Amino acid sequence: MNISLKKTIVQIDRCLAEGGGASADQLHKMYDLTLRLQSQLLSVIYDMETFGGSAERVANAHSGGKNKDSVVTLTITEPLPSMKRLTEAVEEHWKAMIHAAIGEAAQQRPLPYFDKAMVEIKIITPRGSDNARLWDTSNRSIQVVLNNLKGIFFEDDNMEHMAFSVIGRWGEKGATIIRILDFDKSQQIRSIT
Repeated sequence: MNISLKKTIVQIDRCLAEGGGASADQLHKMYDLTLRLQSQLLSVIYDMETFGGSAERVANAHSGGKNKDSVVTLTITEPLPSMKRLTEAVEEHWKAMIHAAIGEAAQQRPLPYFDKAMVEIKIITPRGSDNARLWDTSNRSIQVVLNNLKGIFFEDDNMEHMAFSVIGRWGEKGATIIRILDFDKSQQIRSIT
């Protein structure tokens, strides 16, 4: 794959005014270009991992899993993207991180399978200068999480087999924490607190 990362970086740099400030249109263009750059980087990294024999996969370095008392916690060291549709490279990256975390949890003990699961998604987002207006829990790519849990922890992502919640908070570094537990157990925990 022949990708020119420098070309995209130069295009981003051109959007900046001399003094470092940028108009709203320039910021939007820079945002689109950074999404392109992320996809390009992930494609290059994937090719290096697949064909170049890279030692550790980036998905493994950015994920972890715990499996204790029939509760599985998956930690991804990136905030869930703030878009409903992902580029193919970003979606594959998220799938790989989720499955790497599931694999780590499965090494600890057999994974639980629930008739009805509760999936709790907590998104920690680094605070930016103007992102308080943009943070919306429904404008996240939640489906990439749910689609990669079904069949492993529950039969399907319909109302008979799972429920989910999404919460967010500001933090120093971005992360996504996914807890999967029995729906009835989650209800008991809530009635105690």
